[in-house]
Amino acid sequence: MLIKCAGAVAIVFALFYFVGASELLGALAEIDCVYVFYLILIAVVMIWISCLKWRLFIRAHARDVSILHLMKLYTTSYFFNTFAPSCIGGDVARSYQLGKYLESQKDAFVSTFLERFTGVLAMSCLGLVFVVLGSQATAGIEIAVIIVGVLTLMLALMVFSLRISNFCFDISLSVLRSFGFSRLAARLDSLFLKLSQAMAVARGSRVLLAKAMLLSFAFHLMTVVNTYVAALAVGWKEPNLAGIFVIVPLVLLVSLVPLTPNALGVQEGAFLFFLEKVGATKPQGLGVGIVLRAKVILIAVVGGLLLVGLPKGEVRASDMLREKN
Repeated sequence: MLIKCAGAVAIVFALFYFVGASELLGALAEIDCVYVFYLILIAVVMIWISCLKWRLFIRAHARDVSILHLMKLYTTSYFFNTFAPSCIGGDVARSYQLGKYLESQKDAFVSTFLERFTGVLAMSCLGLVFVVLGSQATAGIEIAVIIVGVLTLMLALMVFSLRISNFCFDISLSVLRSFGFSRLAARLDSLFLKLSQAMAVARGSRVLLAKAMLLSFAFHLMTVVNTYVAALAVGWKEPNLAGIFVIVPLVLLVSLVPLTPNALGVQEGAFLFFLEKVGATKPQGLGVGIVLRAKVILIAVVGGLLLVGLPKGEVRASDMLREKN
């Protein structure tokens, strides 16, 4: 953890040195309160879309949770991602809180995992599409995007296909047993059976998966709008919307690399690298990353305040077993 924090500080200082503090401050000085309002509004819409998708998977388990409650849990996850130790991630925190609400940590885990994974899958698909189309923004990183995309698609086959999942897991268990890890293999076998039963709700409905992917692409469309508004905020008069559409999934994919806490410095550097390719100046590119980071920190503070108000006992499971719409 200390190494990651030191790395984040080093990357941030390097970015400031590379761009120039005075030029960066000049770009940030362009920010108007109107853009701040728009960015906050967009954040609410993005959280709402994510929670709509999250609710799809929750309802697939014959349970229901209000969108407002899910948005509250989702917002608190920003607090854990930003301020908590790396071992307590935002997804872990919101899954745990949802599990208390549902009185089923298993259903909460599967729903939260599927909500997150379908988002990563959508990002990876977009990245592969842009590589195939030969986008200028992907120049120099095509191999990395292809590797991430292929690995994600392979994992998607394991998640959504019982036959492929069983085949891969049987091989893994055989390898463990051959190396003398029979007890570990037995425990994993039991865990796999439980997860496989829980995943059945996603594997049994193509409509559910299609809806989730549509919401994932809608979310990423809003991330493009989010970045576009941030670009306007730092003084980029005519942002390259088509270029931003290409680079945003690439930035998010780069941000998945666990080099620093919450990709601090890595994400800002990715914005600088990619936005400069589509017409931004260095101060504008880094400025966009800093503005969006500041927005995340603001949401995290709100999430911390909401966390204080979460009821300790949550709600009985009987209140949640409503009829699916």
